[in-house]
Amino acid sequence: MTRPRNHKRPKKRPKRRGRAEGVKTFDLLWTPPSPVKRGPRPSMTREALVDAAIQLADREGLGSLTMQRLAAVLDSKAMTLYRYIPNKDALLDLMWDSAMGPAPAGASGDWRAKVSAWAAANFQRMEQHPWLIELVGSAKSVGPRWTAWLDLGLTALSDLPLTAAEKFAALTLVDGHLRSTARLRFGVKASPEWAADFGRMLQLSATDASFPTIGRMMRGGDFAGGEMSLDQMIDFGLERILDGIAVYCERKPL
Repeated sequence: MTRPRNHKRPKKRPKRRGRAEGVKTFDLLWTPPSPVKRGPRPSMTREALVDAAIQLADREGLGSLTMQRLAAVLDSKAMTLYRYIPNKDALLDLMWDSAMGPAPAGASGDWRAKVSAWAAANFQRMEQHPWLIELVGSAKSVGPRWTAWLDLGLTALSDLPLTAAEKFAALTLVDGHLRSTARLRFGVKASPEWAADFGRMLQLSATDASFPTIGRMMRGGDFAGGEMSLDQMIDFGLERILDGIAVYCERKPL
């Protein structure tokens, strides 16, 4: 079929310059932004965007973080933000890595002291940014700062007679304990309702045969007086994990 002579081909839409579409999150995390050589200077930087998102999440929680809300904070438009990041998932990964901050200097002492110091510093970061716990399991990529923390933790275990896989598994166990207890601690702190409901649950369990062990503990007064604070529970769990690693190293054949 031939086209009429006066037929005009539809014009191709010009590609929008400066958008981050198609850019992998890993590349955003590991490659510094390229300086602008031509054209108008960007109205902001990717670092400023990420910092503003972190401050917003710190103030109002991760649930308040939308591209529209962030754009309003930056006195910009939501579509403008996509010049610097491809999507919200990438923004969350950038926030995760940036909020972790540089890994601290390695602690002195034996391997237990080094792991304990690593755990304390890690927990402190989560205390500064409780929304980090909400991102566990949803991260799409890993950045250089997270990698530096991982390297520091593995360094603390370097003198133990463990394989690389065993060291990684041991550190993952410590990290999992930190995150689960941090979720409990900050959840209680952030939600008085959760703490009140936990107390009501204990009272109901005392007389409900469906929960025999909790009921027996309640009737025996084991929960009375708060014999172990949440901080003590965190330390207790970490020490028992380290005890287990130590026993495994002692029994492992050379």
